[in-house]
Amino acid sequence: MRFAYYPGCSARSTCAELNVATHRVAHRLGLDLLQLESATCTGARELRAIDPAGFYALNVRILALAEREQLPLMTICNTCTLNLLDAHAAFVSDEKLAQAVNEKLAEENLKYSGRTKISHFLWVLYEDIGEARLRELVTNPLTGLTVAAFYGCHITRPPLRYGFVDSRNNVALERLAEILGCRPIDYSGRTECCGFHTAAHDEKVAIKLTGQHILSAKTGGAQAMVTPCPLCHTVLDGFQREIANDLGPELDVPVLHLPQLVGLALGLTPEELNIDRHVVAATEIARAAGKNRAMNAAG
Repeated sequence: MRFAYYPGCSARSTCAELNVATHRVAHRLGLDLLQLESATCTGARELRAIDPAGFYALNVRILALAEREQLPLMTICNTCTLNLLDAHAAFVSDEKLAQAVNEKLAEENLKYSGRTKISHFLWVLYEDIGEARLRELVTNPLTGLTVAAFYGCHITRPPLRYGFVDSRNNVALERLAEILGCRPIDYSGRTECCGFHTAAHDEKVAIKLTGQHILSAKTGGAQAMVTPCPLCHTVLDGFQREIANDLGPELDVPVLHLPQLVGLALGLTPEELNIDRHVVAATEIARAAGKNRAMNAAG
């Protein structure tokens, strides 16, 4: 299976380990990723508020790049996914907007006709790989690891944007964790905002918001959290020192990118997945994955 691959900004900068892990896991899954090197930022959600025309042009350009390759587009960021879905929906429903955007794209000999399918890596796992095949590919089940799934906002809301059934039920990450051998937990905050976009305006609010999610996960018995979004990861992993100063107790909860969790269960090493790049050390997770790998090899 071949995809045009859009990593977004974070996975090529502050969360570079996510891009590395995605490529390595994709190889294990039999996915051929054509990374769109000239694709720009989608503008987060802020650009849309101040420059709608620029927002649509940036996002439709990415879709046009994928369409030129005649490939579906795979993303690994919740916000990028929603931006692209919003831009596509606006493009196909507004002829004047479509004409204006294509006139802009013509300067690069690009054109969008509305045919690009947009899919997040989480959905690719279910819709393209499938649960049965995933189970076959798990060579190092993460037995004994208790995981708290953190969805974040933009992969679940608004439900109207998502054809994938899980946009309403929010069980995909937990089902995936079970396939990988983990034990998922339920806790408050799993589908709430991570506070990333709030942090730019009022970091204190973001710290309190995110802290409650992590504390709830830890209280529920989670040894680690997993998220499908690098923006959520940035806050969940990067703000724990500030959160501890605010809440009092040390949290020390490792936060894994979704491809890293999948990769460990597929037999990739923590070093190959760049797990050592995180702010909160995932030493125990890496040690447990190595121990399971050794036991499976011996057995």
